[in-house]
This record gives sequence, C-alpha cells and structure tokens, in this order.
Amino acid sequence: MGFKSVVMGLLLAACLSAAALGAGPLNAVAQFPAEEMSGSVIKQEVQEGFSSLGGDPSLSFRNESLFYTDRQTGMSPNAVTKVPVRYAAIAGNWSFSLTGAATSHLTLNLYQNQDAVSGYGVITQNGAMAQVTAAGTILGDRVALFVTPVASQSLYRLSLTITPGSLNGDFIYTAPGVTQPGVAFGKLLAASPAAPVALGA
Repeated sequence: MGFKSVVMGLLLAACLSAAALGAGPLNAVAQFPAEEMSGSVIKQEVQEGFSSLGGDPSLSFRNESLFYTDRQTGMSPNAVTKVPVRYAAIAGNWSFSLTGAATSHLTLNLYQNQDAVSGYGVITQNGAMAQVTAAGTILGDRVALFVTPVASQSLYRLSLTITPGSLNGDFIYTAPGVTQPGVAFGKLLAASPAAPVALGA
C-alpha cells in the first residue's frame, strides 16, 4: 500500500511540475505574428520562415511577396495565376462528306462557347434530305461532335481533328439494329458568324 502511494505521489508531482513550467499540447503551434513584432520583422519572418516547427503558419507564405501588390493584377507578384485556356475556333458554316456503307453530304452551322459546340444543318443521302442538330465538345485539337437527324433514332458520332479550315476524322453511325463506321472530311465554307443553311422542302 505504501509503495502505491509513493508512485501516485511521484506521478502527481510530475504533472504539477509540467503545468508549472507551462508545458502545452505536443502539437501546439506558435502564434504568428507575435504581438511585439514590427511590420518589417513580420515581413522578414514570412519570407524566411521564423521557426523549425512543422506547423509554422508562416512557412506556407514563403517567397509570396505578400507585402507588395501588382497594380495590374491586384495580387502579390509571385502569386500563381491560372493561364486562360484557349480553344480552337470552329464556329462557322461547314460542309462534310461522310463515307461509310453509303456516302452522305452534311452541311452544318456551328456555334461555339469556349469548349462547347452546338449547331444545326441538313444531311443529304441518296437525294433524301433531313434536318439535323449538332452538339459536341472541343478538347485540345480534337472535337467530338454528335449529329442527330430530327425526329429519328439515328446518330452520327464524329471524332474530328481540328486544322485551319478543315475538320477531318472518322464517325460511327448508329440506328436501331445498325452500327456502321466511316470517315469524315469537313471543309470550312464561312467563318462565324455563319450564314443559315438553306433547309429544303
């Protein structure tokens, strides 16, 4: 009983000593900036990192030039900014030759909003003409374009490479019970704003 009392007394004394010395949690991070720091000292500490503590909040701001602002961007000179993405321009009036099990002629007016493409036109095959709608997405120098004849279950899925004045690649034609591959060659007739395609009777 006496031995247990001695051990408990030593543990209590150790806890009180730690509290008296101001020991805190092991993961405590120094407050930054300290109240006594001047502006120039804060700037220097932010640039260099003021302690070896892994969680030091100033370390994440090193080399950011936080105390200077660029007049044009309103940001610190070293701040990382996103470069605007530029998409290939394909808006305009296009003529396509689609060669697969049969040859079709497709004329499209394409409109563009960044990477999104939409449009309308006509497709002609064996003298029969049908109105179509188009929608797709640009990724790099390629465009995926989906062309659908109005009031039908058929679909032309075009995968095209964008070059100045042309859109060339392949396509897959699907309809109930039918899947046919083919090649597509497109030529720019007029750049945007495109003239409306004349729809036949």
